[in-house]
Amino acid sequence: MKKILLLFLLHFLYCLYSVNCKAQTIQYKQLLDSAIKSKNLFVGSGPISKIRLDKNDIRENYSDLKEVCKNVDTFTLFQIIDNFKTIDTTFWTDDELDKVILIQNRDQNISSKNILQKFNTTDKKKIRFYRKQVNDYNRCAPIDRDICYYSRPVFDNSRQIAIIEWDKGHSQLGGGGGIIIYKLSNGIWNNIGILTRWNY
Repeated sequence: MKKILLLFLLHFLYCLYSVNCKAQTIQYKQLLDSAIKSKNLFVGSGPISKIRLDKNDIRENYSDLKEVCKNVDTFTLFQIIDNFKTIDTTFWTDDELDKVILIQNRDQNISSKNILQKFNTTDKKKIRFYRKQVNDYNRCAPIDRDICYYSRPVFDNSRQIAIIEWDKGHSQLGGGGGIIIYKLSNGIWNNIGILTRWNY
């Protein structure tokens, strides 16, 4: 009888763990979709590995961050900065970023056939759109190709607050980026403000 109860308990705990892992995976994907939507179709497959933010930035720009700090205190922001040390730099996968075209090497052209296979659409309007985007990309000199790069999310210790950095530029003459902060509320990640931004 004890063995049956133990097995039942282990099975229950495994199911609970599986459901929790699945929920976290869905939330993580929703966070990525929120951060990346509409900024650019072409995304570098290598994530940003060093985020442009430190504790001095927070202290010096505190007055500019009052809107953000209504929702997030500076202690939480410092926690996130401390967690940069363990930032994940593994390359993005098509499963994670399924709505963009991942660029491994800006010097190489991309295949519209592979892109259409990825997006798996029969909508003629979308097919024309993707083909045009790919053709325009391939016609550009590599230095002029408009590619956006993102960091993987960095969380506070509670995993309720996260930041993502993005950076986009070409020709070394135009572009910019920023760091956006997100808050998990009722299972949904919401953009609650911009910590910093830059142009170049």
